[in-house]
Amino acid sequence: MDYRYENFPFGEGSYEQQDVKADLEMIREDLIDELQAINQYEQHIESLESEEAVATLEHILEQEKEHVAELLRLIHALDPVQAEKFNRQIL
Repeated sequence: MDYRYENFPFGEGSYEQQDVKADLEMIREDLIDELQAINQYEQHIESLESEEAVATLEHILEQEKEHVAELLRLIHALDPVQAEKFNRQIL
């Protein structure tokens, strides 16, 4: 995937830019993992019989959703192009 980072405050091809690209790649992979975990927990909650197990997984599910929000905030902070797209108002 080709990312465009001309809005970053450092020169094109700089080590800082390469570091940010590598960081963003890892963070986006983490985001995928968190979203998959959310789906898995929701499926398990629907199948469980134990109220205690359901309550525990619901608690974990809420934490996973918070992780998604935190990762999205981090992507927003590190990628100005993505931030612009996050900030666009839907008409």
